Amino acid sequence: MGRNSNQKRPIGAFVALLIALGVHAQPKLVVQVVVDQMRAEYLQRFSHQFSEDGGFQIMLDQGMVFRNTHYNYIPTYTGPGHASISTGTTPKYHGIVANDWWVREFNYEMYCAEDTMVSPIGTIESASRRSPKNLKALTFSDGIKLFTNNRGKSYGVSVKDRGAIFPAGHFADGALWLDNKLHFVSSSYYGDELPDYVEKFNEREYAMDMSKKDWKLEMAERKYDESLPDENPYEPKLNNGTSSFPYDLKKLIETRGLGALKNTPVGNELVLDMALKVLQKEELGKDKYTDFLGISFSSTDYAGHTFGVRSREVHDMYLKLDRQLGKLIKELDDEIGRDDYILYLTADHGASENPNHLAFNGLNVRNYQNADVIGDLNLRIKSQLGIENAVFKIFNHHIHLNNWAIEHASEIALVVEGSDPFMRVYTASEVRSSGNDDLLRLLHEGYQSRYGGELIFSLQPNCIFYGPYGSTHGSGFLYDTHVPFLVMGLELESGESFEKIPVSAIVDKVAEMSGLPYAPNSLIN
Repeated sequence: MGRNSNQKRPIGAFVALLIALGVHAQPKLVVQVVVDQMRAEYLQRFSHQFSEDGGFQIMLDQGMVFRNTHYNYIPTYTGPGHASISTGTTPKYHGIVANDWWVREFNYEMYCAEDTMVSPIGTIESASRRSPKNLKALTFSDGIKLFTNNRGKSYGVSVKDRGAIFPAGHFADGALWLDNKLHFVSSSYYGDELPDYVEKFNEREYAMDMSKKDWKLEMAERKYDESLPDENPYEPKLNNGTSSFPYDLKKLIETRGLGALKNTPVGNELVLDMALKVLQKEELGKDKYTDFLGISFSSTDYAGHTFGVRSREVHDMYLKLDRQLGKLIKELDDEIGRDDYILYLTADHGASENPNHLAFNGLNVRNYQNADVIGDLNLRIKSQLGIENAVFKIFNHHIHLNNWAIEHASEIALVVEGSDPFMRVYTASEVRSSGNDDLLRLLHEGYQSRYGGELIFSLQPNCIFYGPYGSTHGSGFLYDTHVPFLVMGLELESGESFEKIPVSAIVDKVAEMSGLPYAPNSLIN
């Protein structure tokens, strides 16, 4: 179907009527797709180059398109993003306040999916001692499990462990992610061994096969005029001393290890292949009890961090992901049937511009290094307040003070706020109580006192703690909060809405469209 062949119309009234009449059947399969670090504007910037049988174009033409979906908390990171999408709550409630957080009580940096009580399965890497233990809320998938009295199945597949674990939920039948050998692995939380089909998949060493081909552009070079030139100063020179296509993947592995393929379309291709294998081998959607499959494509995030949002690498990654999503939809149509599944796609956060690129174009911004900022702040605080080494650590959007400085937190906040690159700095008590300040409310929804610092801040627009190359994320500005939200399947008509929707409302919108219960701990926005 052509991209202009289907007239869009507002969907709010249609969905309300559908719900009121109760004419929607419960799906045999719910598929949640999260694209890691996907800015909503990519759908506009790249849409004229999406294929007619590509997944993005199918969903834009034949699905419901919510154009104004935003994160309603800070920080906008991968762990909190997947947890918030999947639970229908914010970090204030579900507890995944960042990818990592500082636990002052134990002087320890906690990873969001860490669980030292489980063992890695399919790998010897201790980094696979993972589970949803730290997630305090139930997920949409958990609700489906409860609704079907555990007769529905739930699985998650991703490059990243947190991208597989949080969508699949506490009651999951399985979660699979890639280790540094690019094998799919899991933990003993889900069982004592990998399924046989996963073992056989790993034995085939598909990543090594894929690395025998160069990473080539999907289209002619001249068609990438929405992106920066191939050689530019905002990307690392990882390809035999250049940052230009085609990428020699075999050489990349030799110099940077097999894990470097996560920065390339290979990572997403492996996730797609395994997701389709799970769909087939676990017979998802084959009986009357609703199943859940969470798929998270993380290579877009690795590429964004490495090359930046204006790079040809990211541009090409999305053209290839369009094709990969098209393959997923075709398989769902063939195996389940369009009327018997519901598929929704969103992102765990957006991404910033590269500040050095903005500075080159005349904006007075730059990137900052964490250690340099701490050193500068401690000098300023000593000069203005006479307190030595007040700042112990800056982590996420939190400033942790040394014990002797904590009683002076309010005074220190004012000194910090008068320093670049900070815009606003609040004390922990201010963030806990929230208020009428819009920024303060975003920080409040992403905050739990047990994991917080004494001061919580927001940086000035377009400033980041990061290196000179690529992009990052985490702020409450639109470039980090605005994400896509597309839904299709279940005889739902196509439509378009510009109603502002918080990410924590996504799964409940899907529940309304599919006749399933709201997520058990959702906020019901």
